[in-house]
Amino acid sequence: MLRAPGRGGGGIPRYARSDLQIGEVTVRAGELVLLDNRAANHDPAVFAGPDRFDVARHGPAHLSFGHGGHYCLGAPLARIELQAVFSQLPARFPTMRLAVPVEQLRVRSGTLTGGLTELPVTW
Repeated sequence: MLRAPGRGGGGIPRYARSDLQIGEVTVRAGELVLLDNRAANHDPAVFAGPDRFDVARHGPAHLSFGHGGHYCLGAPLARIELQAVFSQLPARFPTMRLAVPVEQLRVRSGTLTGGLTELPVTW
């Protein structure tokens, strides 16, 4: 569920700790790289329909909160908050639906995390 929509743009700046090869590109130790977190969790070999929003999606772990030493300390709280909100929406608003066609939804650009500019709903 916590998968950023879209791909490309922005990124988390990091410096390579060692030389590495990514495809045909060589990254040398000390060079600046941008980790595009919106590209994470979109591998069709791992996620069925990776570009489709699916609120009931189950499957392998995702990278939305980072990994290892860079794992977000606030992730457990964020998960609890989101579970609380999303578990109550259908009961509170059983007829909730998008107020515009999906094609009219716009992704925010120029920010690190992306997201929709707005999500108009009606019930």
